[in-house]
Amino acid sequence: LIVVPGGVPAEPMDANTAIDSVKASMAKIQLQAASGFGDMYVIQFGDTFDWLQLVSGEWIKGNIERMREDTLEFDSDKLDMLNLDFADVLLVHSPQVNTYVFDDRVSATGPAVITAEQVIVQTEEGTKTFPRDELESIVEGEKERDWWSMKLRFGLTLNRGNTNQLTYDINFNTRREDRLTLLDLNYNATFGKTDGVQNVNRQLGEFLFNVFLGSRWWVTPAFGQLFNDRFQNIKFRATPAVGAGVHIVDMPKVKWDFMTGIGYQYLNALAPAAGTKNPQNDAFIPLYMYWDFDITGDIDFTVSWLTNLVVTTIGNTNHTGKADLSVELTSIINLDLAFLYLRTEQPVQPADPALPAIEKNDYQLVVGISLELG
Repeated sequence: LIVVPGGVPAEPMDANTAIDSVKASMAKIQLQAASGFGDMYVIQFGDTFDWLQLVSGEWIKGNIERMREDTLEFDSDKLDMLNLDFADVLLVHSPQVNTYVFDDRVSATGPAVITAEQVIVQTEEGTKTFPRDELESIVEGEKERDWWSMKLRFGLTLNRGNTNQLTYDINFNTRREDRLTLLDLNYNATFGKTDGVQNVNRQLGEFLFNVFLGSRWWVTPAFGQLFNDRFQNIKFRATPAVGAGVHIVDMPKVKWDFMTGIGYQYLNALAPAAGTKNPQNDAFIPLYMYWDFDITGDIDFTVSWLTNLVVTTIGNTNHTGKADLSVELTSIINLDLAFLYLRTEQPVQPADPALPAIEKNDYQLVVGISLELG
């Protein structure tokens, strides 16, 4: 075994040789733990890959993607992407450079090993040891690009014959997550025509910026929606807000979050009825719920509900409901089933009384393929 400075082997080994080397490395670490680790201690890793030992005794080779809320995302060499309950992981051998975040937002960056009781990180300032039960998250890498991910979904409905119809839906999400903050930007656009006449034209942009205060609480300096829907008679609606949130339920397979705050709503109708004030400026209270169910390692189901309770003009209160089922087909391609529900309590009616009245509710169901990177 040839080891380069820093205790990482110079090159990867075949799995059979590597697992014996990793076991020996972890046994040495556990023996050293009895007497403690000094700042100058160098971890001697057994392989260039990440390895996990589960409580069942099984060893898995691959790469750590991230860990948050007690769920470890691990890209297995043979089993593809796994979402593991961190309580089921006994040992971690990781020569890759990651950022480990602990209680009170303390962090350490470097290669590391995790035993049943400790997290030992080899940082540029020296080797540091932390209690395992204080570990909140693992963020892949140390560079800016390691903190970004994106997902692009495309869905299409096409009919030809007695009815010629084309409807397509595009959803783009980009996300930046480091040890202290989360930035999430989402854009959804749906356009459709029937016999050459447009009958769907909707765009919804969403933004969210969280600053974590600990394992359960966060503040949100900015979140909201930017919305346009020609057939809801909405030229532009903006709902910027500030608030705070909490994990109500934080289990490996089930998450339940709640967020609220205060916001400002700007509503500009496309063609309002006579006597309708336009544009309208209001204050609102956002009430947001989010649920995440990890059905299996390859199937994820999320539900969210947002009510913008407009306290100054109650009829402008609006709701956004989502339900998304995602099935992983490969490490980067998913099959998605997405449901979107939009409601306005008192829609702005059109200027032309001959036109149909604007309905309160809109529903959309999309089956699509998505590409996920990062």
